[in-house]
Amino acid sequence: MNANRQAMAARTAPFRQWVWAVRAVWQEIRASDRRAVQLIAAGACLFTTASIGLAYATEYAVVGWQLWVWLVSCVIVIVTLAPVSLRRVRLSAEGRALLMVMAVAFVLRVTLLETIPGGLHPDETGTAGFTLEHVYSLPDRTLNPFVVSPGSHPTLYHYVTRLFLTVIGHSITGVRFSSVLAGTLAIAATYVCISVFQNRRTALIAAILMAAYHYHIHWSRIALNNVWDTLWIPLMIGAYGWGWKNNNSTGAALSGAAVGFSQYFYQGGRAGLFVLAFVILGLWWKDRDRRKLIVHVGKLVAVAAVIAAPLAMFAIKNPATFTERFNTIFGWQPSVIQEITGSPTDYWGFFWYQLWRSFGAYTAVVDITGFYRPEVPLTIGLAAPLLIVGFFWAIRKRQYVPALWLFIATVLGGFMLSGAPSSSHYVLSIPAICWLIAIVIKALMDGGHPRWAIAVLLIIVATDLVFYFGIYLQHPSGDLVHPFPVLPPRT
Repeated sequence: MNANRQAMAARTAPFRQWVWAVRAVWQEIRASDRRAVQLIAAGACLFTTASIGLAYATEYAVVGWQLWVWLVSCVIVIVTLAPVSLRRVRLSAEGRALLMVMAVAFVLRVTLLETIPGGLHPDETGTAGFTLEHVYSLPDRTLNPFVVSPGSHPTLYHYVTRLFLTVIGHSITGVRFSSVLAGTLAIAATYVCISVFQNRRTALIAAILMAAYHYHIHWSRIALNNVWDTLWIPLMIGAYGWGWKNNNSTGAALSGAAVGFSQYFYQGGRAGLFVLAFVILGLWWKDRDRRKLIVHVGKLVAVAAVIAAPLAMFAIKNPATFTERFNTIFGWQPSVIQEITGSPTDYWGFFWYQLWRSFGAYTAVVDITGFYRPEVPLTIGLAAPLLIVGFFWAIRKRQYVPALWLFIATVLGGFMLSGAPSSSHYVLSIPAICWLIAIVIKALMDGGHPRWAIAVLLIIVATDLVFYFGIYLQHPSGDLVHPFPVLPPRT
């Protein structure tokens, strides 16, 4: 009997330890006014945003106050759960270098937006026209910011577009400017993320690569929300990692903010949740601190839930509309398989076709869409073999985050979808690409070859810049020819 009890106790010990950890956190909340205020504020903000989403989930036109109440709730929960110290921040040498890199990156992305890479893509034209027609276009109604537009794209992005169209003007520059800012800020987010998981030198190398990367420059100059993935994913991963390593749950709350806001932009950003889950589990596995995990994940989920709740309510009440885009481009359908292989049941042949085209996009297979269509793979010159080396070197050194990031982006953005490779679906992989290449260059430096490392870095930067501004722009995609839309007057 005693043996049975001991065996039962051993099997239930992990569960009881989690229960004790939850109780300890709850007791801490009850004993502290500050913790109680945080919990109450988070609950109140969640109720507010969720109720707004539930009440207007079937309405595509609203008065407009819903957006401002949501924004106030988001600010309250972020400030409450992620208090930021206002102590003086001193920039390191790498920090000052990063600012210089970002300044150069901004110039590369903002210069001659009207003519480079050309006119608007049809989807850009649609974004501009839809925004002008539906966002604050009537005196008493505006587009519901917490639903999805045609193609299952969340409508909140149109409010960002409207802001810059109002500030800069109804022009190609105005409609593309938010992408310029997102692309520039993404470089800083990538630097922070890599510095958390590796070191500042590798992070700075990756930032330089990303600033000059032809693929990222192009998508930072297009009025579509894809490039925002390169901002949100590094933020959600980097902020959580920083908070965990510094025993500061503010990082987890900021990670939750990135998770929440990312739901309103391109759907590819949701792939970052898989990488984030791996990071959370990997960091906890090293020290098994249950209390710490509960606090950090709790704050992350609370902030993300408050921000994403209205869109989640829409998804619950309108699941078919919310998933329409994925169902349309999902590749493993009989009609798509038959088109590629000649037989709707040739899954093995389609498997190899998808495997080659999705993973080959980095070194051999070219973009087939009109969004970019550069007639070269995603990496060119020295960058192509170094990416492969960096992928396997990262695995060897147990630096799994960038390798997993690239793998997930390729599977979800290529292998699972039709029409691979599409450059629009691979944008989320850009920070991981630069990270993996930077690992190799940093390894060269550490191996006693700093001059070779600098030479390799300069060659890659020069190759990308010469290709994009000197070669691609001579023959850009034929879809980039449309003028800024002119809407007919309302009657």
